[in-house]
Amino acid sequence: MPPASAAFCPAWSKRGRGLVRPCRVFAARLSITLYLLMASLLAAAPPAGASPFLPTDDGLVLEQVPGARDASIQVLRQSNASLIQDRHNIKLAEKVARLDIEQARKLGDPRFLGRAEAALALWPLAPDTPVAVLLLRAVILQSNHDFAGSIVALQRVVTAQPASAQAWLTLAAVHQAQADYRAALHDCGQFASHTLGLAPDTCTASVMSLTGHAPLALRAITISLEQNAEEVRASPSTGVWAKTMAAETAERLNDPSAERRYRDALAIDSTDPYLLGAWSDWLLDQNRPQEVMALLQDRTRIDPLLLRLTLAEQATGDARASGHVADLETRFEASRLRGDTVHRREEARFALSLQHRPAKALQLARANWDVQREPADARILLEAANAAGQPAAADPVRAWMRDNGVEDDRLSTLAVKDGSPILATKPRPAADYTETRATSAAQAEAASSGILGGDKR
Repeated sequence: MPPASAAFCPAWSKRGRGLVRPCRVFAARLSITLYLLMASLLAAAPPAGASPFLPTDDGLVLEQVPGARDASIQVLRQSNASLIQDRHNIKLAEKVARLDIEQARKLGDPRFLGRAEAALALWPLAPDTPVAVLLLRAVILQSNHDFAGSIVALQRVVTAQPASAQAWLTLAAVHQAQADYRAALHDCGQFASHTLGLAPDTCTASVMSLTGHAPLALRAITISLEQNAEEVRASPSTGVWAKTMAAETAERLNDPSAERRYRDALAIDSTDPYLLGAWSDWLLDQNRPQEVMALLQDRTRIDPLLLRLTLAEQATGDARASGHVADLETRFEASRLRGDTVHRREEARFALSLQHRPAKALQLARANWDVQREPADARILLEAANAAGQPAAADPVRAWMRDNGVEDDRLSTLAVKDGSPILATKPRPAADYTETRATSAAQAEAASSGILGGDKR
């Protein structure tokens, strides 16, 4: 569930999802100039033991620097320059951290999260950490998949500021990533009690979609998008989040509206990394790899998107696939050397589909499932376990599906073991989902059609 906000997005590396990964802070007392330089160098450092590449041609392009003419990059540079001159200005530090977090999400570049940490270095996590800094640090911890640390920080925020909609939304995202749906639903309810509109509707519908009420969730978010068309125009990021969540729910239900819903989201923002990954996965599943290649050929900076491009190249027999496999192998090795575990799901997929090493893929997928439990995490664990000839290794996924009433046609097919399908337990009563007007409207519709209890399609 990648939530959106006018200020920043608190769920970028979740469902996703793993699209950004922060650099680790090594020396909080360094000057800000040296610190930012180190963050950049550490993020770009080659794997240990690798020979450094020394260019011999002055005209060789080493990297396309993003956003050279981007107004948001210019604002960030100016704010950083001001922060260097006024290092103890906490408001300025918060502004720089927010801008860095936004760029990390936008570009899929982990170095910006290292810089966000650097901007906040004078205010580490402590009993007296200002609430605004706690919230920013919680987002960074979440992006690093330190969900426990993020939850601790967020709980301190909502204790100090119970009306912090941003904190409740971030908590919902973290709890959903951990499959703690009862807690996520509570967080969405708190969020809805302080904020009306599309965002709280999407928060609640996202939880509903994984707890036995996917058709009802899809109808609720459809109603909310109709009711809040003005909000979509005013806050495109919220619109992309809602429409992508609706598309993924439709996809899990094998609903023919999935493609239209993905295209609706792309019409708002065709550069969103998470949306591009989800849309590419749908295209790959539909045996349309040529479209993935056209979509992602210029987006190889972001590891998860390069992975999908390479899968498409492999499917078409494109000669560039081998070079991209080597690139991905180098990138994953560099991540391991940094102690970065955010992209385990992507690495498991790489090991299974591109290296053809199911045992390795299974090991990575199981480690990933220990941290985050969403449909994409379930899928790679099931696929790896089946390919490795160890279907029982994916029993935790089967339990998750059964206990939560997860509705996903593809997962249900993969989860069949010894000829036995997954039999879901009774889903949470639909009456529990009462946080938003859209949910109430969808329930009323379903009740009048006599389908509320079973969510018949």
